[in-house]
Amino acid sequence: MKPFGGSSHTGSSFGQGSSFRLSYITPPPTLDQIPSTILVPFKNLQKKDSTTKAKALEDIVAYIRTDTKDDGGIPESVLVAWVDLYPRASIDNSRRVRELSHTILLDLLVATGKRMERKIAKLMGAWLAGAFDKDKAVAKAANEGLQLIAPTEEKRRSIWNKAQSHIMDYALEAIDETSETLSDERSTKKEDADAKYYRVVASSLSLVNHLIKLTDIDKLRDKLGEYVAKKTVWQMALCEDSFVRKSLYGFLRACSDTNPDLLKPQLGQIGQSLIRHALRGNQSASATELCRALTSLTKIFPEIWGEKKSPFELVLPLVEKGSQGSSREYWVELRNLLIALPGQHPSPELASKFLKAMRKGISNREEPKANKSYAWSCYLSIFEELVKGFIPDVTFLQTNIFPMTQQFLIPAVELAEWEFISAPQVLPKSWALLASHPEPGVRAAVQDEWDRLAGLFVSQLETSLPEVSKDHQKSQQATATAGDRWFTLVATILENTRMQDQPTGVASNGNLGETVTSASLRIVGAARDVLTRRNYKPFAAASILQSASTKCPALLADGKLVASVFNTEDRTALLALVGSSSLAYLVSCLEQLAATQPGRFESIWTGLVAVALESEKAGAIELLVSIPSAKGPARRQKALQDYLASIMADCARGENSSWALFKTTVTSGILDQATLQHLAKLITTALVQVPDAKPALQAINILAKQSGPRLLAQDDDLQMQLITNLLAVTELQTVSDDLSSVRELLEAQSSSSGTTVLRAVIQNNLDDASPSSLKIDTLLREGSHLRTSAVPMENILPNFGIWLRELTNFLQESVPDPSLSLHSRLGGAYFLVENERSNIAAPPKRDAEGRSIPARMALYVSKLFSSGINSSELPLDIRVELLYLLSVTAEVAEDQWTMDKDGLWNKTSDEVAKAEAEQLIRATRYIFDEIVTSLTDSDWREADFGGDSLAPRLITHMLGRIQSFSSVSFYTAKSLCHFLELLVDTRGPPVNYETWLQKLALMKTTPRTTYAAIAFLLGFGRVLAQSPSVERLCRELISTISGSKPGLQSTLGLMVLLNACMDVYEPGTLPVPNRNQLLAFQQMGSWMDTPDDMSPALSAEVCKAILHMLPNIQSAYGHYWEQLISHCLVLWNEKAIQDPRNESLPYLYASIKLMLALESATDPSEDLVEALAECSVLKPVGLLELLKLPRDDEILKLPPHQIVDELLGRAVEKISFEHVKDFSEDLYPLLASNSRPIQTAAFGLVQQIITASQEEIAMDLLLEKEKKEVNLPQGLLDLVLEVPPLDSYPVDVLLQLPTAVRSYLLAWHLIFDAYSKAPHKLQDEYTACVKRHGILEPFLDFMFAVLGHSAATPLNLEQKRLTAEYIRHYDITIAEDDEEKNLDWLLVNLCYLTLTYLPGLFRTWYIDCSSKQTKVAVEAWIKKYFSSILVQEALNEVAKWDEEQEEPADDEKRLQIRISTAAREVVAEYEIDDEFASIVIRIPAGYPLETVEVQSQKRVAVDEKKWKGWMIATQGIITFANGTITDGLAAFRRNIVGALKGQTECAICYSIVATDKKLPDKRCGTCKNLFHGICLYKWVQNSGRNSCPLCRNPINFLGDRPKRSAAAYE
Repeated sequence: MKPFGGSSHTGSSFGQGSSFRLSYITPPPTLDQIPSTILVPFKNLQKKDSTTKAKALEDIVAYIRTDTKDDGGIPESVLVAWVDLYPRASIDNSRRVRELSHTILLDLLVATGKRMERKIAKLMGAWLAGAFDKDKAVAKAANEGLQLIAPTEEKRRSIWNKAQSHIMDYALEAIDETSETLSDERSTKKEDADAKYYRVVASSLSLVNHLIKLTDIDKLRDKLGEYVAKKTVWQMALCEDSFVRKSLYGFLRACSDTNPDLLKPQLGQIGQSLIRHALRGNQSASATELCRALTSLTKIFPEIWGEKKSPFELVLPLVEKGSQGSSREYWVELRNLLIALPGQHPSPELASKFLKAMRKGISNREEPKANKSYAWSCYLSIFEELVKGFIPDVTFLQTNIFPMTQQFLIPAVELAEWEFISAPQVLPKSWALLASHPEPGVRAAVQDEWDRLAGLFVSQLETSLPEVSKDHQKSQQATATAGDRWFTLVATILENTRMQDQPTGVASNGNLGETVTSASLRIVGAARDVLTRRNYKPFAAASILQSASTKCPALLADGKLVASVFNTEDRTALLALVGSSSLAYLVSCLEQLAATQPGRFESIWTGLVAVALESEKAGAIELLVSIPSAKGPARRQKALQDYLASIMADCARGENSSWALFKTTVTSGILDQATLQHLAKLITTALVQVPDAKPALQAINILAKQSGPRLLAQDDDLQMQLITNLLAVTELQTVSDDLSSVRELLEAQSSSSGTTVLRAVIQNNLDDASPSSLKIDTLLREGSHLRTSAVPMENILPNFGIWLRELTNFLQESVPDPSLSLHSRLGGAYFLVENERSNIAAPPKRDAEGRSIPARMALYVSKLFSSGINSSELPLDIRVELLYLLSVTAEVAEDQWTMDKDGLWNKTSDEVAKAEAEQLIRATRYIFDEIVTSLTDSDWREADFGGDSLAPRLITHMLGRIQSFSSVSFYTAKSLCHFLELLVDTRGPPVNYETWLQKLALMKTTPRTTYAAIAFLLGFGRVLAQSPSVERLCRELISTISGSKPGLQSTLGLMVLLNACMDVYEPGTLPVPNRNQLLAFQQMGSWMDTPDDMSPALSAEVCKAILHMLPNIQSAYGHYWEQLISHCLVLWNEKAIQDPRNESLPYLYASIKLMLALESATDPSEDLVEALAECSVLKPVGLLELLKLPRDDEILKLPPHQIVDELLGRAVEKISFEHVKDFSEDLYPLLASNSRPIQTAAFGLVQQIITASQEEIAMDLLLEKEKKEVNLPQGLLDLVLEVPPLDSYPVDVLLQLPTAVRSYLLAWHLIFDAYSKAPHKLQDEYTACVKRHGILEPFLDFMFAVLGHSAATPLNLEQKRLTAEYIRHYDITIAEDDEEKNLDWLLVNLCYLTLTYLPGLFRTWYIDCSSKQTKVAVEAWIKKYFSSILVQEALNEVAKWDEEQEEPADDEKRLQIRISTAAREVVAEYEIDDEFASIVIRIPAGYPLETVEVQSQKRVAVDEKKWKGWMIATQGIITFANGTITDGLAAFRRNIVGALKGQTECAICYSIVATDKKLPDKRCGTCKNLFHGICLYKWVQNSGRNSCPLCRNPINFLGDRPKRSAAAYE
């Protein structure tokens, strides 16, 4: 039974039918047989909440797809239940529920096969209805099931045919439903109920529509008739839902197209619904479908429109509303509908009324703009159809068609309804229609209308606002735009007129062309008049002439009108023209004139240019030169050429911004070749002369694109300069965006003229240096680029002759610093370089970065080889010369880099220059390493000295350059030494090296061979120890020294060569008899008698030579040892002060090293021992004097100075306290030295002094009669009074521990060293000193700022690997070797020392700290890393104190101590009469930030008040008096002992302490014995007598009121 009047229908061949159960009151299915695993989801489907139903459906899907695979399939009860539940689920308001319902049906079909197919007939209607759901996801789910059982179109059509009865039954049932039957109004919102109802109705209409299209409906004719007869169907034309209306109109079209007889009985009802109501009602989004349906229906049943009113009148309500949100197809369908309307043509009045309705619909604000053109096309088509039925009068035309053109040409507010788009495509058709109308009145009206429009236009032009008006620009622009529209329309009309045939008769379209031409000429003439009359200021008039000439050139073909605009006879007019904005529009007229009358054009153009040049109107010139026909006249005008070149050059220099003129000039090609060439030179120069190269680069790019290689090929110098400057520009970061364009230009140039220019550019920039020279990286890039272009490698290398010349000139002007002998392998060879400086020599040339020519060449070559280019490709001679020059330059650079002096670079203080020098040195070594590694044995070890392999050739070449003591010879020798050393270390010595030495004849004492011999000796090293040639040389040198004198220059050379020769041998293995060595030593000793005759260099070499010979002569006797030591002391005490620092360093180093060797001699003679003993006092003094020598901060970091200072520091470490105790005041300032080795040495000495003097200071303090303030050493206080400013040190610099910071921190360490050795009383005095000077608070602020606590990022000691041992102890020697943790280690140790010796002051600083962030960080950090260490040390100190307690006196007891490390407690007990007075001292986990607690355990012998006083005193000593726990324990013991002092036993109980824990305090007045009060009370009570227990004399203890006293005791 179908509720609410529904009906059910029985199917035939597709299975049994039944009600489809769409109503909400349909009884639920029986679920008794449903499996328990899926029962709950099936029950939840009957609930009202959509989310619950969706979750239930998801569970059913999961059950079907997974749970049933192993259980024998899906039970029949599930299928039966789903058949009952599916129809309502498929129409649920929830999209997800509907989608899942179709998915479950598909899954059931897949899982059960034919079992479900037998039941599918009952669900076919609901299933197919889902395919028409307007939600795409739902429709897709329904269609997927259909495609599964019917994959082809033929099978789907078959299903529709078989199930048509069931489908029709479902449609009938669905159309009969209402929102009240589908949804429970008690729990459903009205909008939700309506949505479900509309969905069901739309699916019903769609099903029937599809059924009619796909199947044979003969069997369904009765049911279709029943369906069509339902009023509900046709009432849907007024449904609120557009989808329902579309479905209805689709169904109506299907019926009218295939089975119109079904509709015939219902025409009245259909007409009533669609024509009477639907046309008047809302048809949003369905108006197009309505028009289509009415068109189809009208063609078959025209009578549906009735006869009372004209169909046009009935359609008016629909037309007035426009497309109502439909697509542009609406206007096409509306036109089809209007054409299909039955009846006679409407009257002019009705037609006018209809057209007005159309205009209203088109101008509707909701009408999409995209529909406008189609709407107006429809309008014109309908207009054309309407006027076929009558002859339109002028009024009709003026009302319904003419305003369209006026609104397009001259928009007006009152004609807003005529606004439209794409008029040129629409309007010509209407004018052609009217112009060809057979009625003369209509054609006359057309002509009159165009005349009127022209008049309106001319009036607007003539009344346009003048230049003084603020709306002048707006007014002119509006008129110009109107002119453009006018001639656009006219051009289209004339084009259409020419394309049509020209038949004879009055109806020809030819009149229209004449009409619009006449009107247009009128406007053109007016524009000319306005221009000339108003001094060319109204640019709108010029724009009109431009539009006329470009769009309708035929109008101005004779040129007369154009010529009249440019009056060359009137100079004032031309001046006004070039200065006006009208010229920009009139140039197109000139171009047109050039095509027809070139002579007149040139005359006008020349006159305009002359005036523009005179008035310097760059904008006018730009416009005039942009005319293509002006190329010839422009090249003939010299003034114009010069002006353009000047302006363009200014643009390139950034002094002018007329880039439009620049581009126009270049593009138009009006510059002649000479001007273009001159301009290119100016721009090329501007590239590097102006600060910003962007304008010049832009100019070059513009020229290059237009002129290309043709411009550059004609001038080689220009080409060279341009390429050079362009490469310079590529080095600027500010023009990085244009680098690609520059690169393309260079590549184009290279491809067009080869690589010659680029090679020349590279050579020129390497052979010379100036601030404008190209950078090395630029040259390297271009050189590598040429190398890839198959250019021979030698062609991209520097000029070796210039390289050697510049290097020689440079070395002649600079002598190596003698102190480098300490840092270099060549040692004393530095002393032999002769000064060749010339007063007239010019300073070396340098580039912008301060590089000299040799530096540039060396950098270029080293980077070239480092980039992957192999030097083995070069010819051997070139390769040898190149390696020689590169190695010598690198050696010079290394010395310069070491000494931080100007040289090859004049900016060694610049980090970039330092990095470049270091890079050159590293790259050169790498190149030589690669060469040596690649050598074979035949190339070196087995090579003949005269062979052609690289190594011998290079050695021979270098030897040829070592001929004197010049700087070039020296650095060549240094290069040779390093090359030989590398060869020997890597490949081993040559097999026949002795033959080499003999052939070379270098092992001689002649000056010419000195440097070469030194290079071989030091290069081969210990290998030559077995060489007979070297042995002979060594013997000869020692023999020669024995007869030499100190004043001779040759003596220094012999000494240097001797030391180089002795370096070959191990200590003590010189192949010279000891006697000969002793004679040489005695000769050198004799020189020391006259130290003034010895130069600093000779002194250094003598000390070095004696050091070499010392193992063999240490046992010798004689006064020469005393001479030697005295000479060393003279060097330290006198010469070091007199000589320049760089000259004194070599002999200071050698003498200190010699002195240390003398002291450590293994078998010294007695004379040597006595000489050393005699200088035991003078030597420390001399070393300390060396410590105090002034040092320039700028040279302290140089390696030679560091080497000497480090050796001096090691020597000073051996000085004992006895020798330095009187020099303490001199040592404190050395802690502030900027030399780290000096600081370290001073720290060690001061540490000795401080630690050793504390006992003496404490004794003096004890013996002083008058109390005086004791201070820390003033030298230390001076160092810590001022905290180093953190702002002055960047983080990376601070981590390296600058000397100023190091000095400050080491001074604090020395203060704590004083604490560590000072007695407690002296420590208190030091603490008072720290408080007086207020130095701790700034120190702690500085410390925790550096450690990161101030920024809440404290140092992580685990990451820094700072263990407890590091926290407790700081070793300055070890720390200096570990720069990474030096600063952190020192600060952490100082923090530990502060907590150890100044815990009270630290706690005060912590409490007063104003930064909460710092306090939190410090507290957590101290507890984590320090507290456990300090607690353990405090407990250890207590244990040590307990062990070291002195034996107590006879009447005293030992304080017993018990320590609990786990509980951090100390229990102190003192025995009194078998009882123990005890306290406990608890150390908190946060010690020392948290205070120690002193608590009572057991009170004995004293009253409560005194006992508490002792507790407070003990606590105060530990907490506030900067004391330790042991101090508190000592105070506690003193209090107890003091309280018991002189106490006797009670004469009654024979105990000192009574049961009430009191001492005897009641004295007998006669015998003077003491009794406990409680004992005396008991005695009186028991004896009944008030007398003394001993003397029996009366004792007035209880007084006159014994009961009361007794009560008190009780």
